[in-house]
Amino acid sequence: MSKRVKLTGKFVIGYDGKSHVVYEDGCVVYQGDEILFVGHDYDGPVDEVWDTGLSIISPGFIDLEADIDTDHAIFDTMLFRRNPEPGTTFEPGPRFRTVDPYTDEEFAIRQKYSMAQLIMNGITTAMPICGEQFHGWAQTYHEFEIMAETAKEMGIRAYLGPSFKSSGTRGGPVDEAREKQSFEDALRYYKDYDGANGGMIRGFINPCQIAVTRPEILRRAKDFAVEMNAPMRLHACEEDVEWKYMIPKYGKTTIDFFEDWGMLCPQLLIPHGITLKNSDIRKLADNGMTVIQTPIAEANYGAGLNSFAKYQAMGINMTLGTDAQPVDMIQNMRLAWDIDRWCEWHYFFTRYNEDDTMTDLLADEPAWPKTNAADFFNAATINGAKALGRDDLGKLAPGARADIIVVDLDDLRVGPYEDPLRTLIVSCVGNNVRHTIIGGKVRMKDWKLVDVDETALKLDAQRVFEKYLGLFEEYDVHHRPLSVFCPPSVPVLKKK
Repeated sequence: MSKRVKLTGKFVIGYDGKSHVVYEDGCVVYQGDEILFVGHDYDGPVDEVWDTGLSIISPGFIDLEADIDTDHAIFDTMLFRRNPEPGTTFEPGPRFRTVDPYTDEEFAIRQKYSMAQLIMNGITTAMPICGEQFHGWAQTYHEFEIMAETAKEMGIRAYLGPSFKSSGTRGGPVDEAREKQSFEDALRYYKDYDGANGGMIRGFINPCQIAVTRPEILRRAKDFAVEMNAPMRLHACEEDVEWKYMIPKYGKTTIDFFEDWGMLCPQLLIPHGITLKNSDIRKLADNGMTVIQTPIAEANYGAGLNSFAKYQAMGINMTLGTDAQPVDMIQNMRLAWDIDRWCEWHYFFTRYNEDDTMTDLLADEPAWPKTNAADFFNAATINGAKALGRDDLGKLAPGARADIIVVDLDDLRVGPYEDPLRTLIVSCVGNNVRHTIIGGKVRMKDWKLVDVDETALKLDAQRVFEKYLGLFEEYDVHHRPLSVFCPPSVPVLKKK
C-alpha cells in the first residue's frame, strides 16, 4: 500500500470544478497516483507531512510541443535566417535522408537529457517534438521504442508517436515505399504502446507538415485518430512559406483545404497557427480545436501569435509548448503574455512616419477581452489536458493524477510576492521549480533529480551534441564547417 502524503505550502493552486482557485496556507493530500484532497484543514490520517514553506504548489505543466532531442531550435536563429549572405546556408548533400546518424545509446542520451530538463522545469506531461534534420526519413518506430523506455526510466508522463511523411523535402517527389512504411509503423506504434507503463505512456498521431505529407495520408491518419479518439498533432500555418506553397498548389490556404478534406475535428492539435485568417480561426473554434502556441520557438523566426486574446475570445482552446531551448514553461507563459500585450496596445505595430503621423497596423482589430495570468496558466495546465481528452490532468483536485510541482518563492531573486499566478509568471523562471512529483513519485527534490547521475548525464549529452555539430560539415554538399553557417557571436580564443 502506497504512503498517504500531505503537502503544505503558502499557496496551493486547487480546482473547484470550474476554474483554478488559490488556497492560502493550504494542502494537497495524495496516495499513489491519485489526489485525495485539496484545500484547508485535512484531518485524516497521513503517513508523511511535507511542509514546502513559502511556495506555490501547482499542477504540473503540460507541454504539447516538448523539445526532446537536445539540439532542436538551438541554431534556428542562425541556420534559417530570412536573408542570409550568399554562401552561408547549409546545403544537404548525398547523405541527406539516407540513414539515421545516431546509435541507440545516443538516441537514449538525447532523450534522457531532454526529459531531465523538462522535469526540472516542472513539465510533468510531454508530447515530444524532435528535429529531423539529419534523420534518414522520419522519427522511426525504433526511435520511439527507445523513447518509451527512457520515459519509463525518467518517470515522465508522455504522449509518444513516430512521425511519417511522403517526401523528403517540401514539395519533393513522393517515396511511396518509405511513406507506406512510416505511416504503417506510426499506427502500429499507437496500438502497441497506448496505455503502456501503467498508463503513463499514451499514443498520439504525429504526421509531418502538409508540404511533405500527401493529403491522402493525412486524411487516413485523421480517420484513425477519430476512431481511436487519439490526439493528432499537425504543424500548420506556421509561417508564410506554407501560405506561398498552398495557394499555388491547391488554390486555397491550409485551413480551407483541411475543411474540404474533412480534417477539422477536436482530435486535431495545431502547433503555431500563426498565419490564420479570421475565417480560419472561426472554423477551428467551430470544430472544437486546439492551437499550441510556442512563444520562444516562434520568436526564433521573428514570428508571434496575433493575438492570444483574439484566438481565445473566438473560442480556440489555447495551449502552450516549448519547442526550443530553454524548455521553460514559465518563460513561455511570460513571453506569450508579453506578445499579447504588444497586440493589445498596438505600439509595437505602429509605424511612426516622417510627416509626424502614425500608422496603426492593427487599427481594424477590435479590443479583445483583456488576458490575465490565469489565461496563460490555464494554457499550460487544464487547456492542455482538454486537448488530450483528459479530465484527470492539469489540475489539483480529488481524483486527478498526482502530478504536482512546487515553485519556491523563498528566494531574493523572486522578489516580493502578491497574487501567486502573477508572481509565478512575472517573477519566476523554471529554475524556481524546486520539487516535481509525477504519478505520485518524487522525480526531483530540492532541485536534484532522483536516481539520476546529473554529472554523467551532462557529459554524455555534451558528447552527443558535439556529434550533432559535426554532422553539418559531414552532410553539407560542400563539406563546409559549421562556423560558415553559425559563426561565433564573438571570436573564441583557444588556449595554446
